[in-house]
Amino acid sequence: MPPETPGGSGDLEPLQSLVELLSRRHTLAAFWELRGPSQSFRTLGRRLGLTDDRLSQRLRELREAGLVQVDEAGDYRMTSEGRRLLDLLEHLSQFAQGWSRMTPRQRNPRGSSAVGRGETGWDG
Repeated sequence: MPPETPGGSGDLEPLQSLVELLSRRHTLAAFWELRGPSQSFRTLGRRLGLTDDRLSQRLRELREAGLVQVDEAGDYRMTSEGRRLLDLLEHLSQFAQGWSRMTPRQRNPRGSSAVGRGETGWDG
């Protein structure tokens, strides 16, 4: 198998894995909730409105990914890698706030480079 070249499709695989993890129902919400101080399992469950089973599963996945850890008191908090990811997500959140206030016309203004399906003759 040839080595991956910069910009190749192999570069996308780690990003896809991370996005898939965070896009699981309630996972991003649980991660986002931990951006402050450590929180107990019960506090997280109450704030997120999750069953113990669902919260336990999501926190286990985040721990296995190295993004969340359990501290000495048994509370949950972000790891240093989790904090690095949080920095990036905070920028994405700022973008999303502005983007969500845009109208559809502002998102795709007339004369933009976006071309509708079929306008190029390409159907794939």
